Amino acid sequence: MPARITLVLVPFTLLAGADLGTKAVLRTAAWDYHQRSHAWSVFGFVAMCVLLLVGLLPSRLSAVAAGILAAGVAGNIASAHLHSGRVPNPIVVGAVAFNLADVFVVVAAPLLTVALARVAIRHRVFIDRHVPPRRWELALRRKLGL
Repeated sequence: MPARITLVLVPFTLLAGADLGTKAVLRTAAWDYHQRSHAWSVFGFVAMCVLLLVGLLPSRLSAVAAGILAAGVAGNIASAHLHSGRVPNPIVVGAVAFNLADVFVVVAAPLLTVALARVAIRHRVFIDRHVPPRRWELALRRKLGL
């Protein structure tokens, strides 16, 4: 378990730092900010804490993906607080402005979804003990050979 926690915390720390460093170094035009509310920050903080707890699951892939996703959330929360609720988007490609934290979230969310699905499938016996499968689920499992 300590190794999986490390797999969450290392990417979290490095990537959140890279995002904040990028935002500090690159100049952002006044119109390339997006406004965030205090409620968004609170929700993001709660989500980030849950993501850090994903490191307790028996999956290295989910731990790394959770660390990357949490880094994106943390980077945007910290940026919002540093800029009066506005998050800078210093990277502009055509008409789209974004930051590294946004990239981390977009990349890690599907990766985490796949990783958590793998954990659920591998440990479905444990899940079945707590949430018994319905008849249609049992029939589907028989057809799939699970």
